[in-house]
Amino acid sequence: MAAPAATNQQHTITALVQNESGTINRVVSLFRRRGFSLASFNAGDCEQPGFSRMTFVVNGDNAVLKQVLLQLEKLIDIVECEDLSPEEGVHREMALVRCQPSESQRSDLDKLVSEFMAKTPKANDKNVVVEFTGEVEEVERLIEALTPFNVSEIVRTGLVAMKVSA
Repeated sequence: MAAPAATNQQHTITALVQNESGTINRVVSLFRRRGFSLASFNAGDCEQPGFSRMTFVVNGDNAVLKQVLLQLEKLIDIVECEDLSPEEGVHREMALVRCQPSESQRSDLDKLVSEFMAKTPKANDKNVVVEFTGEVEEVERLIEALTPFNVSEIVRTGLVAMKVSA
């Protein structure tokens, strides 16, 4: 009997790292050198002074995931890292979408923003910036729904994730 085919999927890895000069470069270089497919990367300060939290979204099967975790743990800057399944944590992304709706579309755009529980932090006669935070699939649904309103720019943060119970 043939072995089942390896499934290529996205894995979310969170890491606590020392916040030192060159840390991001060393981590990203590891991905580049090893040829790992990095779909998303995010880093920022955290609750512990001198440390940051990073979130990586890696494409690959379980063998790739295991290798990524092993390689990350070898880096001196990494204090801890783990694969975080959707069931174990909260996964979010923020998007800013600039639209250029016609005057007749403004009320429909306001209604759509309200339905998605998004915000409009800036607007003028020509542009409306829509801000939304949610699961990646929700962000993608909103962007698709905004298409008729003449989307002119999209900026996405990449995924951030946190384990629910520590």
